[in-house]
Amino acid sequence: MRIQLYDRGSPQGKKLFTDLQNLCKRMQIDYDPEYIQDMARVYSMGIQGKSVLLIDGEVVFVDRYPKPQELETIISEYL
Repeated sequence: MRIQLYDRGSPQGKKLFTDLQNLCKRMQIDYDPEYIQDMARVYSMGIQGKSVLLIDGEVVFVDRYPKPQELETIISEYL
C-alpha cells in the first residue's frame, strides 16, 4: 500500500500526516506514508488543491482533513 499526502506545509496538512503515521503504526501497515511538498508533481497529474491524499495512486480526497476515525475507515477499504 502506498500512501502519499501532497501538501504545501499547512498546519492542517501536517496534522493529517501525523494522524496517517499513527494509524499506519497502529494498523501495522508496513509501508510508511509519504509527505510531499512538491505540489508540481500532483498538479502535473491534473489535480488541483492545497492538500491531496493518494492511496495506491488513486485520489482519495482533495482539501479535506478528516478525523482519525474516518481515516481509519478509508485506509481499511484499501487493505
